[in-house]
Amino acid sequence: MHKRTKIRIASYISALVLTLSVWGTVQTVRAVNYAKELTVAHQRTVAALSSYIDTLRNDLQKMQYANTSTMTSGLSISLCKASAGAKNCLSELGAGETPLNNINKFLTQASDYVDSLSKKTVAGDEISESDREQLTRLYQYASQLAGQLSYMEEVMLSGEIDFEDAVSTLSMLRDNGDLSLSYTDTVTDAEKSFSDYPTLIYDGPFADNIMTKESSLLSFQDEITQKEAKKRAAAYSGTAESKLLAAEDEKGTIEAYVFYHENMTVAVTKKGGYLLYLLTDTFAGEAQIKEEEAVEIADNFLLKIGFSHMEESYFFTSDGICTVNFAYNDENATCYGDLIKVSISLDKGTVVAADCTGYLMNHRQRTIPADIISTEKAMEAVSDVLTIKDVKKAFIPMQDGNEVFTYEFFCTDNNGNDVLVYINAVTGLEADIKLLLYSDGGTLTR
Repeated sequence: MHKRTKIRIASYISALVLTLSVWGTVQTVRAVNYAKELTVAHQRTVAALSSYIDTLRNDLQKMQYANTSTMTSGLSISLCKASAGAKNCLSELGAGETPLNNINKFLTQASDYVDSLSKKTVAGDEISESDREQLTRLYQYASQLAGQLSYMEEVMLSGEIDFEDAVSTLSMLRDNGDLSLSYTDTVTDAEKSFSDYPTLIYDGPFADNIMTKESSLLSFQDEITQKEAKKRAAAYSGTAESKLLAAEDEKGTIEAYVFYHENMTVAVTKKGGYLLYLLTDTFAGEAQIKEEEAVEIADNFLLKIGFSHMEESYFFTSDGICTVNFAYNDENATCYGDLIKVSISLDKGTVVAADCTGYLMNHRQRTIPADIISTEKAMEAVSDVLTIKDVKKAFIPMQDGNEVFTYEFFCTDNNGNDVLVYINAVTGLEADIKLLLYSDGGTLTR
C-alpha cells in the first residue's frame, strides 16, 4: 500500500473518530438538557397537582359548614374543577401507577359525592349528620394527600430524590376501604366522564377579567402633570424630590407616573395623583418592634398619604416583613373590595411596600339596602355545626365582580376551627365561607 494511501486512510479514520466524538458529545449534552427539561416539567406538574388538591381540601372543609343550596352548588363546581385539573396532572405523571390510580379513585368519589349533596340541597333536603361525617373522612384523606404532595415538592426541588422515587412515596397513602362511600341514587358511576359537568368561569374578586373594568374612583378625576406627580411621589415615599428619577410610565388598567431612587420604586396615578404602589428591595434584619406596632405604623402611613376610614383585617409576617391588609369601613360596614396592603420592616419600623390597587379599582359610595333581614334571621342560615361568636356587617366582592351586602359571622366548629360565614343580608342565603388560618406569622384566610 502506498504511503500516500496510508496517510489518507489514517486521516479518514481520525476524522471519523473526531466526528463520532463530537456527535457523542452533542448527544450527551442533548440527553442532559432533555433530562433537565423533563425534571422541570415534572416539578411543575407536581406543583399544579398540589395546588388542585389544596383547593379540593378547602372546598371539602367548607362543604361541612355549608347550609344552603347556593353555597353547596358553588362549592360543588369549584371542587369539580379542582378534581378535573388534578386528574389531568395525574395523567401527565403516569396514571398507570397503582398509587396514582388510588388518587384518581378518590378524586372521582369526592367530586361525585359533593355533587350528590348539592343536588340534595337543591331538592330541598338538608345535609345530614352522616353526610357531614362522610365529608370529614374525605377531607382527612385530602389533607393527608396535600401534605404528601407538599413534601414531594420540597424534596424534588432540593434534589434529594428523583421523580420516580417521589411518585412511589404516594403509595404510602392507601384508602384501606375507608373511601367506600354509600352513594345515593343521585350519584353516577365512579368512572363517568367529566365532560358532563358545567364549565364556568370561577374567578376570584381580583381576577384579571374583573380588574379590567374602569375605576369608578379615578374615572372622573383630573389628570395631573408628571411634575406634580413627582412632588407627590416624594411625599408618599419620604424621599427628596431632587433624588427621584423618572422611569417608564405604568400603562396598565390604572395609568401612572413611575419614579425610582436606589432600591425604591414609586408609582403615582395620572388621574387624581394617588399612590398606586411603593416597592423597595429591602431585606429585614432582626426584629426590633412587634407586629402590633407595625400595624399602627401602617395605619398612620395611610392617614398621612390620604387614605382614611381604613381598618386592619389581618396581617402576616415573613422574613422580618409584616404585611398588613386594610379594608375600607363605610357606614359601619367593612368593604373588603377596597383593599390596601402595607408592608413594614420589623427591624427599623419603616414602610417597605404598599399596594393600593384594590382600593383604587373598587372604592365608591355604597348604600346599605333598605330591605335587609334582621341579624337574628340571618343567623338561621348558619349551619348548626358552627357556634357563632361575633357578627358584623360587610360588603364582599363576588366571583362576577359585583358586591353583596352581608352579615359576617365569626364562628367555630366542634374541633375549634375558626370560620367566617357570610350571609346575604337581603336573601338570607350563604354568600361565602372563609377558613381562618393561624401561624406564628399571623392570620390568613382561604
